[in-house]
Amino acid sequence: MKFGMFYLFSDFGDIPQDQLFNEVLEEIEYGEELGFESVWLPEHHFAVYSMLGNPLTLAAAVSQRTHKIKIGTAIVILPFQHPLRVAEDAALVDVLSGGRLLLGLGRGYQTPEFRGFGVPQERSSEMFAEAVEILRRALTGEKFAYDGEFWKIEEPIEIFPKPIQKPHPPFYVASISPRSYEITARMGASLMRSPQFTNLDTVAAGYETYKTKMREFGLDPDAMDQPIAVRTYVAPTNEEAMAETENMVWFFKLMATLLPGAPGRPTPPSGYENYPLDPSVLSQVTTDDVWERGTCFGTPERVIELYKAYMHRIEASSFMCQMRPGGIDHKKVLRSMELFAKEVMPALREEEAKMAAAKA
Repeated sequence: MKFGMFYLFSDFGDIPQDQLFNEVLEEIEYGEELGFESVWLPEHHFAVYSMLGNPLTLAAAVSQRTHKIKIGTAIVILPFQHPLRVAEDAALVDVLSGGRLLLGLGRGYQTPEFRGFGVPQERSSEMFAEAVEILRRALTGEKFAYDGEFWKIEEPIEIFPKPIQKPHPPFYVASISPRSYEITARMGASLMRSPQFTNLDTVAAGYETYKTKMREFGLDPDAMDQPIAVRTYVAPTNEEAMAETENMVWFFKLMATLLPGAPGRPTPPSGYENYPLDPSVLSQVTTDDVWERGTCFGTPERVIELYKAYMHRIEASSFMCQMRPGGIDHKKVLRSMELFAKEVMPALREEEAKMAAAKA
C-alpha cells in the first residue's frame, strides 16, 4: 500500500499566489514527515485551474527540501515542448534528488492550452508517441539521431547529466481511452488513473483493458506501481468536511470551461471520446453530488470506507491523495494530512492485509 500527495496549485482567489506555493512546499515537507511516500506535480497552462506550467522546475525545488519522498510529475505534456528538453530537465531532477524522480507523461486535454501553444490537438497522440521514443532513448544514455514527423535530430546527440535511475526514471502515463491504454502498455509504463470524468466501473473496465494489453506484451502489471488520484479531505466531523465541498463545486465549474466541447470550444477530437461530450454538465454539479461521489471527504471513519471501495472495486493499492482541492485553508490541510496519516493509513493497510489473506 502506497500513499502519495497530489497538488493542482489552483488559485481559488483567497490568498496571494506566491503564498499558495510556499504553503504547498510546507505541506510537502510535512507530508514526508508523516510518512507519505510520494508527491505528484501537474502541468497546466493559462488558467487558475492549475498554475504550474513546468512541474520539473518545481520538482527540482522539492528535491532540495526533502530527503526520501519520491517526486512525480502528473503529468509532463509532451506535445508542448521538445522531448530533448524534457529529457535534460528530468535527468537533472533525478540527479538533484538522488534518484527519486517518477516521470509521469501525457498528451494533454485542455483545448485552451493547445490553442495557446499553437499545437494541433487532433495530432496529440502521434506527437506523444514520437516524443516518448526520443525521451526514452535520451534518458537511457544513447547517442542518437532521429528523423520523425514532428521532431528531427540531424546529428547524433546525447544528453547530460545522465539520470541516476537505470535504465531511466520509471515512466507513468495518464490515460482514459482504449488507444492510450495500448500505447501505455506497449511502453511498459504504469497507468495513472483518476475517476475525474467517469465512474469507478468505467475506471475498472479501462484498467482491465490495460492489464490485458500489458500481459500480451509479456509484462506483469501487478508487479508495478499503479496509482489512482483521489480528492481527499479529512475532518473531525462530517459536517465540517461537508462545508468544504464548495471547493470541488468551484473546481468542476471551472473545468466545464476548459474541456474539448465546452461552450466556444471545438468538439472532442478522436482519442478524447471518454471525456464528457457535453462538458457543461460539470457546471451543474452540486455540493451533494461532490459529497456522494468523486471525492473522499469526511471523518476518518467515512474516508476509510470510501477508500476501501477503491481497493475492492478497482484494485487500488497506490493512491495520489489530492490533499488541497480548491481553496481549503492551509492549517485545515495540515490537520487533514495528519488525520489521514494517523488514522486512515493504518486502517487501509490492515484492510490490504485482510484482502491478501483472503486470496491466499
